[in-house]
Amino acid sequence: MKKVLITGAAGGLAAIVADTLKGKFDLYGVDPRPFPTGREFPGKFFQADYRQRKMADLFRVHGFDAIVHLGRVPIAARLRKTQRFNLNVLGTRSLLDLALKNKVKSVIVLSTFHVYGAHQHNHLYISEEDPLLASQTFPEIVDAVELDNVSVTFSLRNPQVRTVILRPTNIIGDRIKNQISMFLRGKMCPVLLGYDPMWQFIHEDDMANSILLALEGKKSGIYNVSGEGVIAFSHAIRLAGGSPVPVPSFLSGAVIRGLKFAGQYFPRHLVDFFKYPVVVSDKNFRKDFGYEPHISTADALRGLKIETAPESIEGRPELPTEANSKD
Repeated sequence: MKKVLITGAAGGLAAIVADTLKGKFDLYGVDPRPFPTGREFPGKFFQADYRQRKMADLFRVHGFDAIVHLGRVPIAARLRKTQRFNLNVLGTRSLLDLALKNKVKSVIVLSTFHVYGAHQHNHLYISEEDPLLASQTFPEIVDAVELDNVSVTFSLRNPQVRTVILRPTNIIGDRIKNQISMFLRGKMCPVLLGYDPMWQFIHEDDMANSILLALEGKKSGIYNVSGEGVIAFSHAIRLAGGSPVPVPSFLSGAVIRGLKFAGQYFPRHLVDFFKYPVVVSDKNFRKDFGYEPHISTADALRGLKIETAPESIEGRPELPTEANSKD
């Protein structure tokens, strides 16, 4: 059975992915954070910074066949920019170097469609060849863009390692605790007055299945991934059981601070996604990997549960205060 290393294994999405992969692969998990109490990883779990010498030992001892890199730390982790950059960019580079050195056959990297940026002149549908403009407007997302760039550069320079970079749209579901799922679980959802852009979503199970398809496939490259169709943002809120509350743009900063006070951290860069559509084409992933979403966007939104006491962001344990690498 092939050995697969899942990074970010303490996260909520990783739990869903591991559930999908178990029985098909021999699973190993690693994360700088401790594993959540009360949850079980279907394999062996190790707590380690991706830049520690311990990671080199893990690669050497276990001889992984593939890596599923889910370890991107979001802005919501509330680390200093330098810490987050080091973990996301330098940590990813370290993992990819270890993969090359230890002859790992396949690497799957989870990026995000946010790297394209939300702009008023965005066209429909954005392809994988379009430029990554997110960091031009909001420098705080530069680590996500650089993680993507590092992965793409690695794939071009090292074709012997089959590398797949996935850029999914908004991942939602009843188990995941990411920013957009938490936002849509609210009864009252602020929207920007005068704007109602089209959005795309992908259910957490379809996302996990996409990763399985990427692992089992033969192709390499960059791929957008989405669920079925597009939907107006206000309609998405209603399907999730909430009510859109129009807010003038000049009050958006106050609303973000209010969400933070209510226990829901909402990064500033997402505000532009409330204004302008970022609609991607995933036809290449469907063609190369035989992907088809199994859960409709409407059903995925209806399946979201309203929560009154949300867990920590991303449904994951917090990173240590000091995330610097230690040997």
